[in-house]
Amino acid sequence: MNRRSLRIALSIIVASLVIGLLISSVRNAPSAKAAGETVNVWLTTPDQANLLAQKSNVAFSSSIGSNATTISVNEGATYQQMTGFGASMTDSSAYLLYDKMSASQRSTLMNNLFNASSGIGLDFLRQPIGSSDLSLNEYTYDDLASGQTDPTMSRFSIAHDSSYIIPVLQQALQINPNITIMGTPWSPPAWMKSNGSLNAGGTLLTSDYSAYAQYLADFIKAYQAAGIPIYAITPQNEPLNTNNMPTLDFPASSETTFIANNLGPTLAANGLSTRIFGFDHNWDTPSYPTTIMNNATANSYTPASAWHCYAGDASAMTAFHNAFPTKDIYQTECSGGTWEGSNWPNGFQNTLNLLINSTRNWSKSVVRWGLALDTNNGPYLNTSGACSTCRGIVTVDQSTGNVSYNSDYYALGQASKFVRPGAYRIDSNSFGAGNLEDVAFKNPDGSKVLVAYNNGSSSNTFQVQWNNEAFSYTLPAGAAATFTWSGTQTGGNGAPVGSTIWLQATNNNNYVSTRTDQSNAPLDASVTQVQAWEEFDVVDAGNGLIALRAHANNNYVSTRIDQSNAPLNASATQVQAWEEFHWLPQSNGTVALQAVANNNYVSARTDQSNTPLDASATQVQGWEQFRWGQV
Repeated sequence: MNRRSLRIALSIIVASLVIGLLISSVRNAPSAKAAGETVNVWLTTPDQANLLAQKSNVAFSSSIGSNATTISVNEGATYQQMTGFGASMTDSSAYLLYDKMSASQRSTLMNNLFNASSGIGLDFLRQPIGSSDLSLNEYTYDDLASGQTDPTMSRFSIAHDSSYIIPVLQQALQINPNITIMGTPWSPPAWMKSNGSLNAGGTLLTSDYSAYAQYLADFIKAYQAAGIPIYAITPQNEPLNTNNMPTLDFPASSETTFIANNLGPTLAANGLSTRIFGFDHNWDTPSYPTTIMNNATANSYTPASAWHCYAGDASAMTAFHNAFPTKDIYQTECSGGTWEGSNWPNGFQNTLNLLINSTRNWSKSVVRWGLALDTNNGPYLNTSGACSTCRGIVTVDQSTGNVSYNSDYYALGQASKFVRPGAYRIDSNSFGAGNLEDVAFKNPDGSKVLVAYNNGSSSNTFQVQWNNEAFSYTLPAGAAATFTWSGTQTGGNGAPVGSTIWLQATNNNNYVSTRTDQSNAPLDASVTQVQAWEEFDVVDAGNGLIALRAHANNNYVSTRIDQSNAPLNASATQVQAWEEFHWLPQSNGTVALQAVANNNYVSARTDQSNTPLDASATQVQGWEQFRWGQV
């Protein structure tokens, strides 16, 4: 081959290689992020001109404005997994639906309540075990003449419920099989109580603790035999309430003993997987469920606590979560009523506040009280303690069967129609009471739901930012909108940048701490409660990385002691490579931290207990996974 031919051949080869590399680079280049996701909008306004009305779609744009009122949604940071939204199918509610409505009227109402396509898709029912104050009369499932007892439950029967309560529950489950039902007693049978009456408190006779546990187990079995699964029960509704209505004075120490020695073992002996939720009373008494959880045996039988809204603040649930982060939290009763001032706009405002504040404080449920009441707020018991001013989710006219859908219906529907069981609450910032308030969720299918409520006195134009995109929307004063969209978040690492968090080692349930010598000692996982030395600020380190700054001394967590994989401490005053970490969300809701400088994972595994944390692990297992939460 002459020189000219050789040059030509080499030119062809080089050209071929260049073209090949270009093709390869095109094939292997990351696909461009799709922008412009369509956002569906449903609006309710307090003048009732829009009632869960679907409005024109909006779309995300890569052009992000500078609006100071910007809701940033981050699906990479997840909180509790939702169970549902709903109310209680009380004796009164079931009576109105079954006896005071035609089959056609009832079918329409039931679909509007429980069907997510044609209605609002309620999927949580808190079922009274026996009569509550919203009942036609007082009853339990083992009522006896004075002086008689039935410790073996030989006379136990749910016949009362068969006439109208069970049929409407069965219909609800046919419409929405995903409904979760929990049971709650207002009073044990009178013969089990110190005062011999269903009303005005009285204590549970210690000699009947075992009988009462079997009574509750028999209720679960009887309902399950009717095709109505009971997911959970509480031992007592409002155990500190002794009003003149079905009640039981059940102090924390007594309920703890009952769960540990009677109810827990009895459910297990009967082969029942029904969960026990402790407490079931107001936010202002967190000491009650704390007593239950501090008893090791009761704790083992009690995976969750239940809370009411009538005193205290929803933030009590976050404080309780921080103290017992492995325990679930359910908000289980909060009625609307004439005390609110008006159905619209006050009832709407209070229901939205309940929905947003409860879910932003770790509740897996949002539950109003009576599902249906009549035009006189009844039926209710003729006792001084019964609620004669409560409002149902809907109002049924007894004379015609016609239905009025109250503000509670539309406020709950802003979430219940769109948030599916199993959805996770995801991170979003909110602007507080009296301003723009919101909460965001990610459904099991990956779709996102954002509920925004303008709790201010004038219209509010705000921006929603997600995945490095944004859209703008204007909400009138007092209005709520639900935004839904699909797509996958590709920008950011999901870290709660700007937040103060705690970290809990999953394998020993202790919190990561720098408190050993109160300065900058090695971090370990040895502490059982969160205080200043267990709090860390999450700092944006750039390039998708984060740094952790110990809240107590303002130093950064570092692995630089021996430039390798020495114990982590909080000693660095600036962020360099040894202070940078990848924030890696795990599929079970925990997070792993990978040190940038050596690519190893932060671990507490050295002696399988609470040794200093280091960055030495090359794979993520239990000791490299940490639960976390915001302070």
